[in-house]
Amino acid sequence: MSDTPQFPQVSLSEVFKRIDAGTTVVTPNRRLALALKEKFDREQISRKMTTWYSADILPFTALIERIYHDALYTRQSSKLPLLLSATQEQALWESVIQSSPAGKTLLRIAQTAQTVREAWHLAHAWQLVHRLDDFDSNEDGGAFLDWITAYRDKTASARQTDHARICDLIAERYPSLHVKKPSLLICYGFDIFTPQQNAFLKKLAASGCTVLMADLAVRHRRPPSVASRMQYLNSLEEIEQAALWARSRLERAGGDVRIGIVVPALGNYRSALLRTFSAVMHPDIRFALPGVPRPVMPFNISLGLALTSFPLIDAALVSLALLDQAVEFNRASHWLRSPFLAGADSEMEQRALLDARIRRFAEPVITLERLLALVKQAGGQASCPLLFQCVSAMHTLRQTQLPRSASHSVFARIITEVLRIAGFPGERSPDSIEYQTFQKWQTLVADFAALDHVIAVTSYHEAVGRLRRMAGDTLFQAETPQVPIQILGVLEAAGMEFDHVWVMGLSDEQWPLRSQPNPFLPLALQRKAKLPLSSVQEALVYCQRLTQGWLSAAPEIVLSYPKFSDDRDGHELKPSPLIQAIAETEPAVLPMVRHRDRIMQSCELERIEDDQAPSLDGQTAARGIKGGTAVIKDFAACPFRAWARHRLRIESLETPRTGLNAMERGSLVHQVLAQVWQRLKTKEALDAIGDHELDLLLAGIAGDAVSALQQVKPVALSGRFAQIEQRRLVRLTREWLNEERKRDHFTVIAVEEKQTIHIGDLVLNARLDRIDELAGGQRLIIDYKTRKQSIQAMTGERPDEPQLPLYLVTQEARQPTAGVAFAAVKRSDMGFAAIVRDAELLPGSKAFSQINGCKQYRTWEDLVAAWRQHLTNLAAGFCRGDAQVDPKNFPQTCEYCDMQLLCRIHERMSARAGAQDSEND
Repeated sequence: MSDTPQFPQVSLSEVFKRIDAGTTVVTPNRRLALALKEKFDREQISRKMTTWYSADILPFTALIERIYHDALYTRQSSKLPLLLSATQEQALWESVIQSSPAGKTLLRIAQTAQTVREAWHLAHAWQLVHRLDDFDSNEDGGAFLDWITAYRDKTASARQTDHARICDLIAERYPSLHVKKPSLLICYGFDIFTPQQNAFLKKLAASGCTVLMADLAVRHRRPPSVASRMQYLNSLEEIEQAALWARSRLERAGGDVRIGIVVPALGNYRSALLRTFSAVMHPDIRFALPGVPRPVMPFNISLGLALTSFPLIDAALVSLALLDQAVEFNRASHWLRSPFLAGADSEMEQRALLDARIRRFAEPVITLERLLALVKQAGGQASCPLLFQCVSAMHTLRQTQLPRSASHSVFARIITEVLRIAGFPGERSPDSIEYQTFQKWQTLVADFAALDHVIAVTSYHEAVGRLRRMAGDTLFQAETPQVPIQILGVLEAAGMEFDHVWVMGLSDEQWPLRSQPNPFLPLALQRKAKLPLSSVQEALVYCQRLTQGWLSAAPEIVLSYPKFSDDRDGHELKPSPLIQAIAETEPAVLPMVRHRDRIMQSCELERIEDDQAPSLDGQTAARGIKGGTAVIKDFAACPFRAWARHRLRIESLETPRTGLNAMERGSLVHQVLAQVWQRLKTKEALDAIGDHELDLLLAGIAGDAVSALQQVKPVALSGRFAQIEQRRLVRLTREWLNEERKRDHFTVIAVEEKQTIHIGDLVLNARLDRIDELAGGQRLIIDYKTRKQSIQAMTGERPDEPQLPLYLVTQEARQPTAGVAFAAVKRSDMGFAAIVRDAELLPGSKAFSQINGCKQYRTWEDLVAAWRQHLTNLAAGFCRGDAQVDPKNFPQTCEYCDMQLLCRIHERMSARAGAQDSEND
């Protein structure tokens, strides 16, 4: 690890005096530079100053770049190489690796290039480049040497340099550069100086610049620090208590306070920190109505999010991806309803309905052509004309203006045009975060266009993929007003000063950090140069320095760690050895009062059982309720389910799936069997037809059924899939017809017959699969099922499958009916499940009097009367508005019900169980 350069030291008060005199101050990172600027401004305000010069405080890397860019505006600019951006560096490394023999075997070029680029920067920062050949290299190291040779050659021939070498370049040419040079430079907040930084500072000193080091050992006018160590149950409790602690300190100081929350594994806990701190600082934030302005949170998290995680950027990337490839339907669905497209507000409701319609026919992955066809099929031209115009224009552009290959700048113009066609970023005024995100996107596209300097030609697919990776690699944090609470990682916290600091997650597993040597640099070289985190020893020394910095960062310091880990086994943890010297104190557990609890405590709650909906008026009941026999089936299962589905018309959204779903496969079976019996009509015709003739008949009928469905599901039934489905239908139907041959004489007198069912005051429209007339003139009602059915599903006051009893009581009034039967058309499990008047009306069937659930009825007429009464009672309950949450068999009845969010059945059952426990006590 490089030692601190031997330059004179100055106190913090002296630093502020020097800043006021126009001194330049450099820091290790941007956050510390901003914090020092803010502190300097507060210092001027405390001195009653009304005006002062802006402080020249910036990160070390920014100083190097400023000198370089100043030199570009001098006569020496022609002698300077082009400084590549980070994006250009990454693209060039990817190109070098991909074109190498070693790179052709790699699966993740982008990730490898990122690690190689980091190794290149480390090698220059620690001046290891000329020592690489002195150490034995493994296979990775050998490949790295080949890659850096090719990279050097490419940049040299193009007169380019990068951020790894610009510091050396400026140091070498500094004396001869005709730029404004600082006469006094102060280094503030550095724990480590790399050899490259040391060399630059020495060059500045040799050129007449006075270089000073800020002495942070003694803090400026502040009470001595008091540190305490605390243990909490787990990381979630730790975060919650840190948030409550921060709020208490904020309220105590009246808002004029600086609080630091340091989290070593910030990336792992960012979501939990954001959620918990938001709930503690603004408990009502989760209950805010849509469209209500969000309050400015009093905290800021230093770690931004990947640009791709922002909805606005995702909408842009989906727009671009659709031109070239299939995208997941879920992403396309979000895109259709995105507020960042043209007409999003004016067509908002219509687009939501359009999305619900096209889901029925969509596939899990969808192309632009298929999306356009689905929008047309679902009536999008009329209901969403702006959306249809957008999708059509994108499709036209794809066919006429999209080149196979071009430069990045050409594709940047095409990208801009595609988004213009899509109406991006929407018609409503963006909020602050959306506006900043859009500005960042424009900067990203500009950086993308500048890739022409390193890659001449690319394809559209590669261009969009690179743009997506660039967005994924870009961490973005929207700018917010100055806030009192800063949530930081360990590097951002270095050198920062606060009034209160809480450092969490300091278990023996998290702190000190584990060694992380770069795989492309010789391990022995890294350890000899004492790179931070190159070995366990260097990681320990590095973390000791950071820990000592925390202990002097504020008057009040809390160091905490979880007792148990967050993984599945939840094993016990110990405090980090770096904080064991600090005495452990009893943790201060502050109460977490939820917003819901506060509301409930502020008033007296009144419980009202409201399970009676308005009754169904006679005209509506007589006109017919949509849903057919499912109305009675749902009411028998749960009155609330029937009310929600058939009175409120609530439907769950369908999930697109690969191939055909069970309902579509069942519908095909129904269609084929219906067509077969419309042709054959009788048992005798079935017996008389030959095998070859039957095969031809079934193949033709199955082909027609598949072709009809293919019109609405072209992808699911494309190519061989249609043939496979046709063969399945033929095989299944043949096996079922063999089962039918076991029966005595029958004639099929009705197939897919529409009927109006009157049950009580309710009128239902239904469709009977099939009615057979038996030898004695009796009739048998058959309902096809593609899975095995239980006879008991038709019995009881609340039958699980009431449709056949409904058909029977309706038919019985016109013509005596001998029974009802489910026909299970399922391979290797064919057969009837029937309730019939007499035994052996169907192969293997028993008389009703021998079936459990029917034995209590003495005659067939008694059974029919009981069915009529039970079904009438169910119809009457639905008509009078009975909407009780009363599942027939909890939890089985609710297992696949999609109304649980509305009825909140699990809350009800928990409350009921709690009330019963209280009564028992």
